[in-house]
Amino acid sequence: MAHIPYPSTPNFRNFKTDYLRTLNWKPPVDEAEGSPPIPAKPRPPTRATFFGTVKLHGTNATIVFRNNDPAPQIQSRSWIIQGTKQDNCGTYALLSRAPLGELVKQILRAAGREDGLFEEVYIAGEVAGKGVQKGVAITQMERFFAIFNIRIDGHWVDMREYKDCALPEHRIFNVAQYRTFEVDIDFTAPTNEVYERMEGYTTEVCASCPFGTAFVDGAGKKIAGSGEGIVWTMVHSPYLGAEEFDDTILYNFKTKGEAFATTAYMPKEAKNVDPAVAHLAAQFANFALGERRFEQGIEFLEAEQARQGLKKDPYNSKLTGQFIGWVVADAIREEKNEMQRLGVLEKDAKKEISGRARIWFAKKCAQVANELTT
Repeated sequence: MAHIPYPSTPNFRNFKTDYLRTLNWKPPVDEAEGSPPIPAKPRPPTRATFFGTVKLHGTNATIVFRNNDPAPQIQSRSWIIQGTKQDNCGTYALLSRAPLGELVKQILRAAGREDGLFEEVYIAGEVAGKGVQKGVAITQMERFFAIFNIRIDGHWVDMREYKDCALPEHRIFNVAQYRTFEVDIDFTAPTNEVYERMEGYTTEVCASCPFGTAFVDGAGKKIAGSGEGIVWTMVHSPYLGAEEFDDTILYNFKTKGEAFATTAYMPKEAKNVDPAVAHLAAQFANFALGERRFEQGIEFLEAEQARQGLKKDPYNSKLTGQFIGWVVADAIREEKNEMQRLGVLEKDAKKEISGRARIWFAKKCAQVANELTT
């Protein structure tokens, strides 16, 4: 069976840009005689409710069930995990021991599927806890899996109605059971006020993780510490009729604290200056390359080594090309709107980012090698 990746989650700025582009899309006019009409694309709602859940700092994992088969397909973000030799942060070791069929039954009951029949049940979550990441409250917890989204037969569900789907006795939790948030966004009006509200909620999560503080550590002490941010997902609301809500599309975005930002700063207004003088490619690289993006490049190398069953050794100069390739692709993919706004050619952006990624990786490799010899 093929790997089914979970969609990447953009930040609000990129989400809004792409969302407005979809709202304002008009089919091109083909005046050629006899040409068939170009079908209009379905438009998303101009106003909607977004349900916010705590964003956990771990590693993405998904569980897929197909055609009424209770046998699960356990996945990382980029590959199917078939055993502990190619595991990703203990994902397979954790999930393969749990009665995941019971989880599917819970989901189908919540969906009103009394017959228990389905074509696909897709459970998305985060594996987190000790040894997975650093710098947040949940790293004090024993390894766990937290569900944050579910799709049934191609339709994303409203997690407010599926919050009880969990197996806590097997360390499978559901983020919707903990502190949540809601905002209404009108995309035909300025979003400054609602963005400030979301940032305020995010600041609260970063100061004290509502998920982590609901647990105790191995010594029975209440866990304390910071969180990463919030993921906001469009859900059914009074503004939407049933015919307006296309739940085959996952409309969501994230707001994160500064420590987890992949960009170095918020984008600035472009000036009307000569690009040759302003060095716009360098300006874009300054923006796109926050320290967190480089760290995610290291996590990518670690995941690839895990997939191949290799010993974890990401700070290896032989991996320079892989590291650079990932950083360049990720920066261009996530920040393409800003690159286009600045008027930077993609080839120039890639060249600038590649050079900086090479320097960063070389310094890190040298630093780690020095620490090992002292």
